[in-house]
Amino acid sequence: MDADVLIVGGGLAGLAVANYLARFDYEPTIVEQRAEWDRSGYGIGLWADGQAVLADLDLLSSVREVATDPRAVAVHASDEKVLTRMSIPRGQSLLLAVHRADLHATLHNHIPEAWLRMDTEPVRINETRGGVEVTFDDGSTETFDVVVGADGVHSTVREQCFTDWTVRERDTYIWSLWAHQDIKIGPDMVSVWGPGSEGFVARVGDRVGFNLAARHDTPVAGPARETLRDHAEAIGWKLPALLDGTDDEPFFDRVREVSCESWHTDRIVLIGDAAHAVHPISGMGASLALQDARVLAQELLTTDRSSSRKAFSRFEQRRRPDAKRVHRTARVESTFTLLKSPVLRRARNGLTKRTPLFEWFLKRELR
Repeated sequence: MDADVLIVGGGLAGLAVANYLARFDYEPTIVEQRAEWDRSGYGIGLWADGQAVLADLDLLSSVREVATDPRAVAVHASDEKVLTRMSIPRGQSLLLAVHRADLHATLHNHIPEAWLRMDTEPVRINETRGGVEVTFDDGSTETFDVVVGADGVHSTVREQCFTDWTVRERDTYIWSLWAHQDIKIGPDMVSVWGPGSEGFVARVGDRVGFNLAARHDTPVAGPARETLRDHAEAIGWKLPALLDGTDDEPFFDRVREVSCESWHTDRIVLIGDAAHAVHPISGMGASLALQDARVLAQELLTTDRSSSRKAFSRFEQRRRPDAKRVHRTARVESTFTLLKSPVLRRARNGLTKRTPLFEWFLKRELR
């Protein structure tokens, strides 16, 4: 399919699509609302399917240079008791832990700067039989054959062009920041289960990524760092010391899940978080987005120019089952991990300590 393509959103999904299209002489336009890239962001896990996309783009070796391949995982209770621990067998891998900014930079560095328009976003999108007319915030209007909405949870493309969708706000909030490695955390990845909360720590390069998720019955008010401190102390283990090891302000947000009745129209398609944002406790969001990019590019490249709807329909048929699976898994995992009841927490901890349930879950993902 030979077409003029607009990609709205210069995040992981949008840049991955652009990398694929570049291999087949496409020159997509990518618009990004931010004025410049920065190093903010959190640590993410790249599972096997996400790594497969990077390998397909010949970028996996570059990402491995800035990532960590964890060799052990441990789960602690808030009283610091080890509930379970698993070493990753030699020759196998669970995931790659990488700074989101490093992964983004790798994808960004392999597309021409001329394709990118920073500090730009669409203010009006009008789909017609002849194309998609897009008016940008500088007042200019252009027509494209295809528009890819890769603009995240708060997608402008979804809001303007789709009607049957929901953004569900969960009772869970997340905090993420980086700490120095002078605090010994033991295994490369550690999960600590607290009352209605989880602290997750992973080595990423020369730093430690520190993520915390916690349920709240009422909206969180007050400075993000102060609330994070309260949760870190309630969970215990080494989380307060890790927080003391950095002056950085944490990334902070409420967990939102996105569901859409359809991900496409005749000429417009949603991918990544714009189509199916999942609970971040799954750690699968980045891998889902990268897989979306690969499958969408495959369908665009093997479909006649006049059949964008056919390409989008096949893309959605191939990707929706995986997104549904991750949504279900994330809900189960968040329910199991973020228990508030002391009785249920004791039962969960006993189950985790006395059965191979956790190891079984992880071994399914080993490659």
